[in-house]
Amino acid sequence: MIIDLSSFLDGTNDLLHFEEELEIDSLNLDGRDIAIVEPIKYEGEVFKIDGEKAIDIRISYVYNEICHRCLKPATNEIKTILSGKLVKGKEETDREYEGYDEVFYYEDDTLDIREHILNQVILSLPMKSLCNFDCKGLCSTCGADLNNTRCNCIQENIDPRFEKLKNFFPKN
Repeated sequence: MIIDLSSFLDGTNDLLHFEEELEIDSLNLDGRDIAIVEPIKYEGEVFKIDGEKAIDIRISYVYNEICHRCLKPATNEIKTILSGKLVKGKEETDREYEGYDEVFYYEDDTLDIREHILNQVILSLPMKSLCNFDCKGLCSTCGADLNNTRCNCIQENIDPRFEKLKNFFPKN
């Protein structure tokens, strides 16, 4: 995922468009097994704004993970955007670029964006994946899937601080 910036840097092109795919099978993040179903698609532009070089990348991917509520496989699509400033060479201090979300360093008229894209994919993943927004999950008592059945368990969640108060009102 090397982008050749030579035509942009020498002034031949004011806008450099790119579009590619990144093949990744899976990600393992602290025990979360996330399968990337399709190649990660990304497209973007390198351009100048106010005399500075900037990059804008649109990323989309489809992933498969176990639903955190009902434990069934869930496939979801994510679209995210990555933007930042282009800087020649890696400098010792980044204080000059503190106002930017992302700084892309390029060497010898080439820019490697693989690490930036992978980082953005990881950051864009939800903390808990769901099979659908309205997933009811599993019953904490009997383990029934509340999306398909209705269990007869009585959920009596009493705050431990008020446990003694329930004795004041006897059940008749």
